[in-house]
Amino acid sequence: MLDFLYSIIIHPLYQLVELFYYVSWKVLRNPGFSVLVVSFAVSFFCLPLYVIAEKWQETERQIQKKLKPGIDRIKKTFKGDEQYMILSTYYKQNHYHPMMALRSSISLAIQIPFFIAAYKYLSNLGDLKGFSFFFIKDMGAPDAAFTIGSFKVNILPIAMTLINIIAGAIYSKGHPIKEKIQIYVTALVFLVLLYNSPSGLVVYWTMNNLFSLIKNV
Repeated sequence: MLDFLYSIIIHPLYQLVELFYYVSWKVLRNPGFSVLVVSFAVSFFCLPLYVIAEKWQETERQIQKKLKPGIDRIKKTFKGDEQYMILSTYYKQNHYHPMMALRSSISLAIQIPFFIAAYKYLSNLGDLKGFSFFFIKDMGAPDAAFTIGSFKVNILPIAMTLINIIAGAIYSKGHPIKEKIQIYVTALVFLVLLYNSPSGLVVYWTMNNLFSLIKNV
C-alpha cells in the first residue's frame, strides 16, 4: 500500500522537484541559487492548491462557529453514550460529519508530500556536498554556525522555525486556538526533523516558509 501511494503521489513530485532543479541549474550553474529557484517554483506551483485549501478551511471555521453553541449545550447537559447519540443526531440535522473537521488540516496535507519529495531529492543531491553558499560552508551538511561546548548550533533550522511561527501567527490571527496550536506544533516538529539535515534542504524549506509568510502578509 505504501509503495502504491509513493508511486502515485511522491514519485511524480520527486520528478517535478528534480525537473525544477535541473532547469535552474542549467541556467544558473549554481546549486545554491538553484535550490532557491526550486523552492520558489514549488511554492508557486502549490499556490492554486492553497487557495482551494483556504476556502475549505474557512468553510470549516464558519461551520464550527455555527455549531459550537449547540455542541457546548449538549456536552454540558448530557454525558456518556447519551451525549454521543445526541451529538450524532445534531450533526446529522446540520448535514455535518466530524470527519469534515480534517478540512482544517488540508494545508498541512498539501505540504507533506512535497516535503517528502524534496527531502528525498535534496538530501542525496551530490551537487550540494562540499558546495559553499554565502555563510554556509557545506550545503550537503548541517550549517554548524558555531558550537557551545560539544553541541553544534545550526542557525538555519532555528531561523526556519522562527519564520514559520511568525507566518503561522499572522495566518491564524482570529482563528480558533486549536488551529494555532497545530501550526506551532508543526513548526517545532519540522525543527526537530530538519535540525541535523543538509543545509541545502533546510534552505529550501526556509524559503518555502518565507514565501508562506509573504503570502500571509
